[in-house]
Amino acid sequence: MSLAQFKVGTKVVYPSHGLGTIEKIEKLKFAGMADAFYIIRLRKSGMTIMAPTRTADSLGLRGVIAKRDVPKILSILENGILEEVEPNWNKRQKRFLEMIKTGALSDVAHVYRALFKLKGSKGLSFVEQQVFDNAYELIVSEIAEAKGICKDKAALMVGKALSN
Repeated sequence: MSLAQFKVGTKVVYPSHGLGTIEKIEKLKFAGMADAFYIIRLRKSGMTIMAPTRTADSLGLRGVIAKRDVPKILSILENGILEEVEPNWNKRQKRFLEMIKTGALSDVAHVYRALFKLKGSKGLSFVEQQVFDNAYELIVSEIAEAKGICKDKAALMVGKALSN
């Protein structure tokens, strides 16, 4: 969905924060410059954020994936290629956060799969566990929205993909 098509009521995904709804499009003035902003209410936290309409694309703001794209995400979780896992947790963490910040659900799925495998073999640091939990929430909530199902059903789909 192009940014020009985002209207009030549109469901969008904001990288690292997940699903939200555009509640308003407002012209606001900051530092003497007027700009139009999407006012987005995030579903998980209820927090409201603003994204300038002209830079929303570079921020990674996008529409929810299409229902037909859900199998691609599940396929990544099931058989995605695992890169060599960086032994240094700090560098690994930085790489995973960069991938999540792209906003692409496929990147989030790759991060989640890698952390899922790592968790099973050696465990996760506290910070990695937070990234793992956030990635899970991003995946499950967007699959649920795309398919028009409850989060519990989407969670079962994710669990099934990972168990194969």
